[in-house]
Amino acid sequence: MHRRSFIKNSSIIACGAPILNSIGLNDFAATFDNNNEEVVEIMVGKIKCTIFRDHVHTYTASRYFSNADAQELKPALEKYKITPDKIPSPFIAMLLQYGNKKILIDTGMGYLENPLVVNGNAIKFKGRLHKLMASQKFNAADINDVIITHFHPDHIGGIYSEANQLLFPNARFHMHEDEWSYWHSSKADNQSPVFKYIIEKNISPLKDGNLNLIKGDFTEILPGLTAVKADGHTPRQIAIIMHSQKDHLLYISDAFLHPLHIERLDWQTNYDLDHAKAKATRIKLLDLAHKEDMLVNAFHFDFPGLGRAEKRNNSWMWNYTNA
Repeated sequence: MHRRSFIKNSSIIACGAPILNSIGLNDFAATFDNNNEEVVEIMVGKIKCTIFRDHVHTYTASRYFSNADAQELKPALEKYKITPDKIPSPFIAMLLQYGNKKILIDTGMGYLENPLVVNGNAIKFKGRLHKLMASQKFNAADINDVIITHFHPDHIGGIYSEANQLLFPNARFHMHEDEWSYWHSSKADNQSPVFKYIIEKNISPLKDGNLNLIKGDFTEILPGLTAVKADGHTPRQIAIIMHSQKDHLLYISDAFLHPLHIERLDWQTNYDLDHAKAKATRIKLLDLAHKEDMLVNAFHFDFPGLGRAEKRNNSWMWNYTNA
């Protein structure tokens, strides 16, 4: 039995990620979000999964599908009822409950009362995760573990408050050691100053706390939760397999930003650091989901981002699943 929660929402003006060093701060656009659905609950075996819609941002086809042929792109966008200048993209977080555990996957973009000013540009961060958690009677202090899939601002902005207070004070934080190493090395010097600021504020201080750096591929983080390397979007993004009883769910994070990246594996996005590795990861995850008949949850697909990838001969199709 699946249950949906509907929460009255007011319009939000905010900015979002992902962004890369090739994308200027002016690419942050205001988004008015009038969709009332913000919290969805599903069961994966005995794991109760609560999906929160932290924010919705709007992107453009020129950045989402940067190498797509114009004649092929037009009908593809029409299929999903989107236009080249307006592709809605939710940001989410997922809270898992089983046994006496409460585990959060990604922390949203965070909330700053005052805009972040970088190089003279004021950027608003108005994520709703913590308000939504409170509305569902979840206390951040009760979170046992936080899993970070990668270090982009829309996934890590909610770790610390504006006053630099750790918002999940009793949690152990899990992230891949290679993701940590890249962003704390000279290899990341050419990345966006926004990235650097958010990582220095929300990730770097964790080195002195309860931190677990994941190693390798197909690594068990916690019982029922396995980290899978998903390179390309960032150097060591991870996907998460959840398995309980006979049910499996694959949380793909940003390996795919839109269903068209499933259906058109050669279409690239400006938000991936390495296009070849990103494509290889997509094939890896699709094969995995198909082989194990996994439900899939995608961070940036239409909320709540649940569906299945169907293999048809040598191609793939995405089918949304009603929660």
